[in-house]
Amino acid sequence: MLEIYQRRNLIQTEPNPGTRIDYVVTLQSNLTGAKDVFPARLTLRYVPDRLILKTSNLAEYYAEIASIEFENFEAAAVLLMDDFNNELVPRWISLRLGKQTADNDQVFHHETALEDRQPKWGNPRLLDRLERY
Repeated sequence: MLEIYQRRNLIQTEPNPGTRIDYVVTLQSNLTGAKDVFPARLTLRYVPDRLILKTSNLAEYYAEIASIEFENFEAAAVLLMDDFNNELVPRWISLRLGKQTADNDQVFHHETALEDRQPKWGNPRLLDRLERY
């Protein structure tokens, strides 16, 4: 398992081509790994500030995440949010991590949702248009 800074270095960014406008980037990924946390579906949405995410290296980052033993599902969501928020420093970010589990013929959907924004940033018209997922 890599140190926190080595792990976060796997999240690569590049300059935002449209810093003067607000727009939403949505990325969805299926994560695999430790049975107690994964497989899971990750939905990441963000309004870029100075940087956008390079998606070409995400597989390596997700492989590193899969090697971590988490206390619970929520701890995995918080770590993912902290990593993406730290590397992107977006105007607004939303992360949802969801999975299905089965217990005694009952299927449960477990989801953790986190959201953060820069102080004083707001664009309610843009965020209201987003489909609630």
